[in-house]
Order: sequence, then C-alpha cells, then structure tokens
Amino acid sequence: MWVIMAVSIQLLAGPNVWPVTEEGTFEDEAACQAALDEAVPRTLSETMRLAWEAGELKYICVKARGAGPSAN
Repeated sequence: MWVIMAVSIQLLAGPNVWPVTEEGTFEDEAACQAALDEAVPRTLSETMRLAWEAGELKYICVKARGAGPSAN
C-alpha cells in the first residue's frame, strides 16, 4: 500500500510530516505518483501552493507497511 505524505522542515521546530488522507491509499507506486501529479499544485490552498513553489513543502509517495510487532 502506498500513501502521499507532505513534508516540510522548520529550522527551529524540526520536521513536520503528515499523510494526505484526502487522496486515500494506492496499490502501487505508479498509481500513487499519478494521483500526486494530478493533485499538486491544482488542489493546494494559496499558502500551501506558495510554500510548494518555494521548495519549502514537498509531497512524496511512501510505501506503508503493516503495524505488526516491532523488533524492540
């Protein structure tokens, strides 16, 4: 399963990452990338679009794994 994640790095606050849940999940990377290419920047608010254009905000496809037991 693949999901779209939004990523920004704040100098003092550190990384800020969140899933783009409006787009849902995807069976493969190609489908995720196609949805990403179609949605960005068309669906972004003005503030988000400006951050994206300035390179301060990135959208990426990430493969999600199951929530099984951890190795800790």
